[in-house]
Amino acid sequence: MLNNLIKPVTLFTLLLLSLSVTSHANDLTGCAAQEQQIKTQLSYAEKYGDKERLKGLKIALQKVTENCTDESLKAKRMEKIAKYEAEVAERKQDLIEATNSGKLNKVDKKERKLQEAMDELQEAKNTLPL
Repeated sequence: MLNNLIKPVTLFTLLLLSLSVTSHANDLTGCAAQEQQIKTQLSYAEKYGDKERLKGLKIALQKVTENCTDESLKAKRMEKIAKYEAEVAERKQDLIEATNSGKLNKVDKKERKLQEAMDELQEAKNTLPL
């Protein structure tokens, strides 16, 4: 009976802790935010004795500390946006071709694909601000 109560309480406590850390991490941007996220995961791994995860996170933190710049993050995000913009343009062309063919099932499929590409583009644009 006690074990059944401990698990939900532990999960609830972890959820509250992650929400408070996440709200603080939202104040950070760019490389500082990445570093903070890794440090948060490090503390969880240490707390729960996950040695393999701890090892990997230490390497990740070292790489972020040594190599991350806000400019490089912005460049990667801009590349991602350009890729999604090209995909949206391609999907629009596919939709035009499907519309011209007159096949409704193709039109529906191409509309869905276009919407997915537009959603991915918007998501990429939403992550742009550093």
